[in-house]
Amino acid sequence: MQTVSGVIRQPIIRARRHLCSSTIGWIALTVMILSGSTTTAFGKKLTEYFSPLSMLFLSEIMLLIFAILTFGFFPMMKKIRRVHPAVMLPLLTAGVLNGVVAPVFWFTGLERTFAVNSQLFSNAETLFLILFGMLLMHSFPKRTQWFGGAIIFAGLLTVALRGFTTEINIGSGDMLIVLSGCFYGLGGALIRKYLRHMEPQIIIVARSCTAIAFFFLLSPFIAHPFAAELTSFPLEYLGVLIGYGLISRFLLIFSYYESIERLPLASVSLLGTVTVGTGLFFAHAFLGESITWYQEAGAALIILGAIVVQWGSLRKLEEHVVHYLKSHHHL
Repeated sequence: MQTVSGVIRQPIIRARRHLCSSTIGWIALTVMILSGSTTTAFGKKLTEYFSPLSMLFLSEIMLLIFAILTFGFFPMMKKIRRVHPAVMLPLLTAGVLNGVVAPVFWFTGLERTFAVNSQLFSNAETLFLILFGMLLMHSFPKRTQWFGGAIIFAGLLTVALRGFTTEINIGSGDMLIVLSGCFYGLGGALIRKYLRHMEPQIIIVARSCTAIAFFFLLSPFIAHPFAAELTSFPLEYLGVLIGYGLISRFLLIFSYYESIERLPLASVSLLGTVTVGTGLFFAHAFLGESITWYQEAGAALIILGAIVVQWGSLRKLEEHVVHYLKSHHHL
């Protein structure tokens, strides 16, 4: 039997637990934003020494390690064995698109352009996600999503036209970044249509395993000096490699999962768009890349458009948005 003091203390204990969980969530969200800001800059620096195929392998092996450490190897294997054969083809297709094709385009584009431009043009994925959602799922965007998509497009156009002072000037690297967004958007639409009931960690593992298998299957047929790249990698940049794996991959995803489990989805999803801006400033501080006024204006429009798009999605399909975000880590 509970005492009167025990009954009185229960709401206080629950409030303290909620406050503690919320505090951890906000700390995790802050860490997520800060660590997410490093992805493009660290990746850009590493492309000076590693080929896009090597970057694909390093990135996905780190993601796979995160999944094993977080969810456990044997529990995941049990869940993978229970995957219904009917969804194996969509799962494999999404793994090829999001784990192989899109990252190869992204790393190749990152190698050929500035980190600042990569940070901005990567947001073309949102537009392609809306487009493929319409084509594959017959899911026509609401007014807010149309409006948000138009704002994002205006931001990308502002950068491509250099503040509307010249004709469209988009380099090969920037175009590859946009193409990677196209494939990410297609993969995301397939996940939403065919895999929305599958646990996100299974999708992550399938994506990473597909990419790693592709690396080992392709390596014997091309002159790919991965071992030579490792041996010739300058030791003074070992911190960048560790930072990419520990901060840009592991810490980013870990803090994201912690924040999305402890905070409202709207807070995590909407505040996460700030990474577009903080990523520019980190690229400027770490790589010394200049940030022009039209890039700042484009970033502001992209952030605003992403907020509008995500707010419209959150109001309608919060459960599906959570599933998509958890299963979709493309950098």
